[in-house]
Amino acid sequence: MLFSISQMGMSSIGQYEEIIFSVVLIGLDIFLLKLGLVMMKAEYRTKIKWVAISFLIQFGAIFFVSSPMLILGFTGAFNEGPPIDFIILAIVGSAFLDFNLINVIHKIGLKKSFFVTLIILVPIIFAMSFLIQYLSSL
Repeated sequence: MLFSISQMGMSSIGQYEEIIFSVVLIGLDIFLLKLGLVMMKAEYRTKIKWVAISFLIQFGAIFFVSSPMLILGFTGAFNEGPPIDFIILAIVGSAFLDFNLINVIHKIGLKKSFFVTLIILVPIIFAMSFLIQYLSSL
């Protein structure tokens, strides 16, 4: 069956590149969060179940902060790209929210929470931007 699909030309994954890239980045980010918590010697909620739940809470909160960009993408306002000040505002708000969520969930302190936030924020932002690009192109 897969051979017949590939012969018909439906095997192109080009339309799913953003989704695949986002899933890989999310997996990498869960690993980086676990690594950051181990490096900072966190004592609370460090098992992989809690790390994954913590990451999903952070990802959902950052998605909520970035949802205005998603809505503007659906309306077609980003034909020439989103404004840079809007992106910077979303990144700063996401970093602040992520910083506080890590501190509250894992109870590692403000300095250590800031370091862990720096480690995991870049893959979250890239995964979120790929998802927003994919969803706004639908």
